[in-house]
Amino acid sequence: MTGAQLTMGPILFHWPADKKRDFYFRIADEAPVDTVYIGEVVCSKRAPFFEAHCDEVAERLTKAGKKVVFSSLAEIMIPR
Repeated sequence: MTGAQLTMGPILFHWPADKKRDFYFRIADEAPVDTVYIGEVVCSKRAPFFEAHCDEVAERLTKAGKKVVFSSLAEIMIPR
């Protein structure tokens, strides 16, 4: 049997993309978290702002030994 594991869900707040990226970098470097969920799960209008950073965040978290899970919106959105 393995020990307890700690999982961090996706950020629900609307932070600027660079602040969100830097937060995840700190999680990679400092937090005793085993699994990290990243991605936009609240509003489809916010998704494009952070998408450019998802790959570098996932890579940094993975190199730090964290498991990365990509999250997305639960519902399909209508075209705007």
